[in-house]
Amino acid sequence: MLIEKLIKINDTLNRLIKITDEDIYNIKEANHEEVFKNIPIKEKYASEFQKLKNEIDSVLVARNKPVEEIFTKEEEKEFERFKENLNEFYEKHKLFSKLSFSVTNFYNTLLEKIKNRKKLTYDKNDIQNPFMKIKA
Repeated sequence: MLIEKLIKINDTLNRLIKITDEDIYNIKEANHEEVFKNIPIKEKYASEFQKLKNEIDSVLVARNKPVEEIFTKEEEKEFERFKENLNEFYEKHKLFSKLSFSVTNFYNTLLEKIKNRKKLTYDKNDIQNPFMKIKA
């Protein structure tokens, strides 16, 4: 049972990593509409990840064994893969966050210079803003 949950959580992390890679590429190419399209997909996978993580926690707590005996060999290999995937996702998401923050600051500065206006945020309401069609 635990091995299946570990495999599923690794698959979910791999999907999140792939989408984050796409977002990094798209933000560098100023293809922001594609980045916004991925938001609901990423939210779905993030919810799935959280649910699986909670289920894994429950299984581990229910086992009530010493740490060195908690995993089988297969589970230990999947758990190591999980830690590697989680670290990879963390690093990629950190890069994506820096890029999105930089783009938001760029547009805020540009709009302040063009017109004295409120600052943009990186949310769905600002996608509709005609100034967001400007490509850098």
